[in-house]
Amino acid sequence: MKLFKLGVVLVFIIVTAIASFASINKEISYEVMSFESLNTFKEEVCVDNTGDITCTENTYIEQDGQKQDVPILTAYTIYEKIFVPEYIEKEKIVIKEKKLTGEEMPSPLDRIEESDVRIYSNRVTISIKNPNWRKYIDSNSMDPLIDEGTTTIEIKPKNADEIKVGDIIAYDVEGYDYAFVHRVIKKGTDQKGSYFITKGDNYHKEDPNKVRLSDIEGIVVGILY
Repeated sequence: MKLFKLGVVLVFIIVTAIASFASINKEISYEVMSFESLNTFKEEVCVDNTGDITCTENTYIEQDGQKQDVPILTAYTIYEKIFVPEYIEKEKIVIKEKKLTGEEMPSPLDRIEESDVRIYSNRVTISIKNPNWRKYIDSNSMDPLIDEGTTTIEIKPKNADEIKVGDIIAYDVEGYDYAFVHRVIKKGTDQKGSYFITKGDNYHKEDPNKVRLSDIEGIVVGILY
């Protein structure tokens, strides 16, 4: 009889334990389901920093209408990602193409009139007052207009006003035993008087020194090949 009572008690304890375990398992499952029902969403903010657009993408968790912007114990990670969006097209560098018909550029002043030129069957004469002539070495700075073996005719300018942008001038440079022959691309005035900025037609940048009237040997008025 005692054994029967003991057996009944043990069965009751076992049934109670199983029921309690099932209840706990149900609660845990409910909580897990609650976590899985959380919603995640993203917010994207883009900033234009002088043409460089950077976007910040933030991921948040929302539960019952409340946005969680700090990490919470949900097994979800809240994170921030900085990126350049694909829809932003980088500025393209467009190289200006010259017009098919040619661009207007400064040219030498026309100093020889048609009446100054006389053509005969055996010779050509050009009336130029006080001319000088010059032969050239192979410096390449004025290719293809002026190259090795080219001969030019020059006249000496009397004042700075006679020299125009576009003219080709021969001028002395300290430290060199020959004259430079380059094109005038700018002219101006400073505390020392008038000056000229020159550049070789076949060179990528202007000459570093200002050219003064006293440096100039002549203005090119004719080119012979």
